[in-house]
Amino acid sequence: MNKKQLTMALGASLLVLCVSVLGYFAFFRTTTPVWSPSNLLNSTLEADHRDGQVYKITDNGNKLLSQMSRTVSIGDELITDSGRHYRIKTIDGFNAQAEFTGMDRELVGYIDEYEDITVPVAGGQDWKQRPVALYHTHSAESYVPTDGTESKPYNGGIFDVGDAMAAELKKKGINVLHDKTPHEPRDTNAYYRSRRTVADLMKKNPVAVIDVHRDGIPDPNYYSKNIDGKEATQVRLVVGRQNPKMQSNMEFAKRMMAYVNKVHPGLVKEIFIAKGNYNQDLMSTAMLVEVGTHTNSKEAAENGATLFADALPGLLGLGGVAQTPGGFTSPGADSSAGWRTLVWIIGIAVLGGGAFLLISSGSWQNARKRLSGYWGREFAGFMAPMKKRLNKKGDEDDNDA
Repeated sequence: MNKKQLTMALGASLLVLCVSVLGYFAFFRTTTPVWSPSNLLNSTLEADHRDGQVYKITDNGNKLLSQMSRTVSIGDELITDSGRHYRIKTIDGFNAQAEFTGMDRELVGYIDEYEDITVPVAGGQDWKQRPVALYHTHSAESYVPTDGTESKPYNGGIFDVGDAMAAELKKKGINVLHDKTPHEPRDTNAYYRSRRTVADLMKKNPVAVIDVHRDGIPDPNYYSKNIDGKEATQVRLVVGRQNPKMQSNMEFAKRMMAYVNKVHPGLVKEIFIAKGNYNQDLMSTAMLVEVGTHTNSKEAAENGATLFADALPGLLGLGGVAQTPGGFTSPGADSSAGWRTLVWIIGIAVLGGGAFLLISSGSWQNARKRLSGYWGREFAGFMAPMKKRLNKKGDEDDNDA
C-alpha cells in the first residue's frame, strides 16, 4: 500500500468512526432500543440483582446505612429520607463503605416546600387526561410467603403489586396504563426488552412511567413498617446515573420521596443512584420503584404500593414544574445534558476533521498551509460579490453626480 492509499484508508476509517459516534448520540436520545458497547455494560450491571445476594452499605463509623440485593459499585450514591447524601468509596466483597458528602439541599428544600401541605393537590383537567404508566422489567419477581416462590416466570406476584397501585390511581380518577408484558428471562437483556415496552407506552403520552420491582434481600424486617395503621412494606427509589436525563430523573425522585413521605411518613425509604441506565433516558419522569423484598408477604407489598399510589397524584399535580409532552420536567432540567451532547458532537467532528487533514497533509506545516489557503479562497469568494456590488453602487453614485 503506497502513501496515498494509506492516507485514504486512514481518512476513511476516521470518517466511519465519526459517523458511528454521531449516530450513537443521535439514536441514544430517541425512544427506540439501541445497542452499544456501553449499553451492553449497563445491561450487565442492571441485571446483576440476585435474590439472596446482600450488599451492605456502611458509613465511616461502620453504621449500617442500607442493604440491597442489587450490585453496588464505587461511585453509586445514597440519599436517606432525611436528606443525608452518601457516595460509595470502597467495596470489599459484599461490604461497601460510603462517605457522607453533606445534606442534599435540593431534597431538604422539597421537604420544607411540602411541610405545610395538608391535602394532596390534584392536577388540572389537561393533566388528568394523561395516564400514569406502570410496567415490570423483572416480570417473574414474586413474594415467597404468599406466592410460594421467589420467581414465577411470565406471571410474577409483582403484577399483583402493580394492580394494587393501578387500582388506587383509578379510584382517584387517574388514567392508568398497566402493561404486563413479560420480559423473561431475567438476564442481561431484560432491560433491552422492556425498553420496547416503554417506547410503546410513551406513544400514549404518559405523565410518568414507573418500573415496579421488589428487592431480593432475605430479611423481611428491613422493609416492614406500620404505616397509617397498616402493615406495609417500604419503597426504595432507584435512579440510573448513566443516562442524559439523570438530573431531571433525580429531581423527580427527590420530589417523590419528599412528597410521599409527607402524605405517608416513612413510606419511601431512600433513593439509590446506581450504575446503569434503567431506560430512564427515555423520559424525565421515568422511575424504578422497589416495593419490599421477596421474603415480605404480597399483601404487605400491595399495601405499600397502594399508599404510594395514594400520594402520587398530588405530587404530579403540584406547581412550580412545567408539564411538557415529554413528561414532568422543571424548566431547563435537561438542557445541560442536551448541550453536553451537542458539544461532544461538535468536538468529535472537529477532531475527526483535523486528524484527517493532518494525515492527508503529512505534517502540521502542510496542514496549516492547506487550511489557510482554503480559508483565503473562501474569504475571497465571499468578498467578491460584495466588492462587485460596492463598485456598482459607486458607479451609480458617480453617474447621479
